Amino acid sequence: MACAYAYWKAKFHDNVKVLMLSQAEDPEAYDLISKCVFIDDNIPEWMRSPRDPDQRGSIGFDTSKIQALPSTDRAGRSTDATLIVSDEWERHPYAEINYGALRPTISTGGQFIGLSTADPLKIVSHSFFKTRFVKATAGESGFFPVFLPWHIRPGRDEKWLAEETKDMPSWQKQGEYPSTVQEMLATLKSRPFFSPEAIQNMRSGVRTPIPHELSKKFPSVRIYKLSVVGEKYCLANDPSEGKEDPHVIIVIDKTGDEVAESRGKTTADECALIHDELVRYYNNALNVWETGPGGAGGIVSNKLDILMTPNRCPSMNTSKRPFTLDYGEKLGWWTSKSLWEVLIWELEEAVRLYQIVPRSDECLDEFESFQVPEGEQPQKMRGGHDDYIDAWMRAWCLKKFLHIGNMTVESFKYRD
Repeated sequence: MACAYAYWKAKFHDNVKVLMLSQAEDPEAYDLISKCVFIDDNIPEWMRSPRDPDQRGSIGFDTSKIQALPSTDRAGRSTDATLIVSDEWERHPYAEINYGALRPTISTGGQFIGLSTADPLKIVSHSFFKTRFVKATAGESGFFPVFLPWHIRPGRDEKWLAEETKDMPSWQKQGEYPSTVQEMLATLKSRPFFSPEAIQNMRSGVRTPIPHELSKKFPSVRIYKLSVVGEKYCLANDPSEGKEDPHVIIVIDKTGDEVAESRGKTTADECALIHDELVRYYNNALNVWETGPGGAGGIVSNKLDILMTPNRCPSMNTSKRPFTLDYGEKLGWWTSKSLWEVLIWELEEAVRLYQIVPRSDECLDEFESFQVPEGEQPQKMRGGHDDYIDAWMRAWCLKKFLHIGNMTVESFKYRD
């Protein structure tokens, strides 16, 4: 319907510019253009005229044009579009930024259509699409809300729905085939993964960082306790490339008390430098990081090799249980599904039994937002983060491999 409207505007009006935004350039953006081409190819012969341009990403009719763009952070900026169609708006990574950039065009007479299925794992406050819909329904914006339930299309009944969704998980069925507005806006039924009572009580342990030279050198670093001679420490790093997600580094002592952390959108190279300096400051702390064949983990691995960071933990052997360290050439932990499923439950127990002492509100906020959707695995909600959780679950596991006298602990409890 939106493509037909966009085609009508461009085909039968002069000086019209239509922008069609989608999640990605290929294939989603081009699919929108192909729908317009299909319509143009099937109108009566006497109505047809040459398309110029006639390309995969744009078509034109005399003085009017339809162009497809991916939803990047600059899509549509400084445009003079007559009509903007944002397809699957819920899933655009830069939906709010795009809308802000396009607002001047809309204010001077342009039209904006945002259409999408809803994401049931995204709460309303973290969904720009859902927020716009709610405000439109309340008459608090210039949008006009339209909801189309799954059964509006002829031929669809309960039998059809049961057959169509028999292999879908409940969250996907709710998102793709809602019956009501309330169902469309609802977040999937879920429960907190970590004990809400424990997290609330841990708030009393939040500390203001101590002024320190490492914090001056790296603003993302927070020191909560100074290094003590002879004390043993563990450091775990969930690295990033500094774009979408922040890195998180957690340093704990042998009691599970957090003594330092680093969180910020820095480059992977700087993340490795912070990692190395914290390791050395905390008595050559036993350390580990999320590794992999490429991306941030690979960059950090290479940088730590160059820096000759001491006391790096070997990779984890998950081929049998209990898991052990694999004293080969590989360093760092690749968090496979089997390892993650063990570590996340270990962390849940550590929170519930007050075995760890986080020191920042940001960390506890992340713990608080981690959910178990009905019938699903524990996970962050859409719009949330799990970087603290990833770093903490490695740090808590790593503590069990600290040397105690002449003994090394190389196993830990797990759940089937």
